[in-house]
Amino acid sequence: MSAHRSSIAIFLILAGALAGCGGPSLINAEDPPALDRAPAEPAITRHWSASLGAATPPGYRLEPVLRAGQVFAAGVDGTVAAFDAETGNQRWRQSLDVTVTGAVGVGDSGVALGTADAEVILLDADSGEPRWRQRVSSEVLAPPAVGQGSVVVRTGDGGVFAFEADTGEQRWLYRSGVPALSLRGHDAPVLVNGGVVIGFDNGRLGALNLASGDVAWEASVAVPEGRSDLERMVDVDADPAVAGGDVFAGAYQGRLAGIALSSGEIGWTRDVSVLGGLSVDDSNVYATDERGRLWAFDRRNGASVWRLDALEGVSLSAPRRYRDALIVAGSDGYLNWIGLRDGGLEARYELTGARVTAPPRVDGDRIVVLDRQGELRSISVNQQ
Repeated sequence: MSAHRSSIAIFLILAGALAGCGGPSLINAEDPPALDRAPAEPAITRHWSASLGAATPPGYRLEPVLRAGQVFAAGVDGTVAAFDAETGNQRWRQSLDVTVTGAVGVGDSGVALGTADAEVILLDADSGEPRWRQRVSSEVLAPPAVGQGSVVVRTGDGGVFAFEADTGEQRWLYRSGVPALSLRGHDAPVLVNGGVVIGFDNGRLGALNLASGDVAWEASVAVPEGRSDLERMVDVDADPAVAGGDVFAGAYQGRLAGIALSSGEIGWTRDVSVLGGLSVDDSNVYATDERGRLWAFDRRNGASVWRLDALEGVSLSAPRRYRDALIVAGSDGYLNWIGLRDGGLEARYELTGARVTAPPRVDGDRIVVLDRQGELRSISVNQQ
C-alpha cells in the first residue's frame, strides 16, 4: 500500500474512532452550533473573489498568504496563482501537473508547495514560473517555510527537509519517529533566526539549526498515556507560535506549553487538547481545541483568561487578530468574531456554506479566506 493510501486509511479509521468516543467528531462537523443567543451579523463589504479549482479533501492544508500587496494561494488540482490584494486582479496563474496537499509558503525566494506524490516545488514569486522541484520521502500535508535562503518542508513520515532556495539542492534531512497511529496531517515548520521550530507526532517540539539540521533542543509538549494507540496519540499538529523569546506549542490529547526559544526550557503548561491552531499577541496566547472551544491564556504564566464554549462541536481554525477582536473560521462555513477581553461571541458571518479550515489572513482592514471548495475571497467589516 502506498504511503498516501495508508495515510488515508489511518484518517478514516481515526474519524470513526473519534465519533465513537462520546464527544463530537469535529473532523466532519458542518452544522452550525445551537446558540443560546444569536450574535450580530456584521456589515460586510465583499471586495473580490477567485476560484482555485476543485474541492480540497480532508487532511490537506491549503492556505492563502498575504505578502507585499499580493495574495498567493493554491488549489488541490495544481492551480497556483497570485492576485493584487487590493483589487483582486490576477498577477499570474500556473497549472501544475500535481495534486497539491500543502501550500503555500511564501518568502523572498519564491512560492513553495508540497504534493501528494512527495514533491516540493518552488515557483518564482513575480512570474509564477517553476524554479525547481525536488523529491522528498512522503507527502507534504502543510505549507513549506520559505526564508533565510532556505525552503524547509515537513513530510508525513516524520521527515524535515531543508533545501537551498536558489538551487533546490538538499541541505539536510532530519527524521523523527512516527507512532503506530496519528492524526491525518501535521504542522508547518516555523522559521526563527538561524533555525526552524517544528512539532512531531510523538508529542515533542524541536528546534533545528537551519544551516546544519543539528538539534539545538527538544521539549516534550505531551507524553503518550493510555493502553490503546488511539489513547496515546499526542500529535503536535498546530503550528507553533513564536513571539519574542518564547514559543508556544500544543498537542492533541496533551497540553499547551510556553517554552523558552533559546533553550527549550518549559516555563508553563496547561492541560488542553490543541487541534485547530494557536496565535499570540502582547498579552495572551489563544488556542482552539479538539471540541471547538477557544481558550485565552496569559502568555507569561499560562493563567486562564477566558474560554469560549459557544462554538463547541465545530472544527475551528487558528484564531487571528482583526482590529479589536479575534476572528476564527469554522467547518460550518462561518467566520466568527470574538471579544479579546471577555471571549464573548460578538458576530458571525456565513461565507458560502462551504467548510473553512484555513485560518483567515488579515492585512489592515482586509480579511482573506480560502474555503475547501477552492473559493478565495477578500472582505472587510464596515466601520460603525
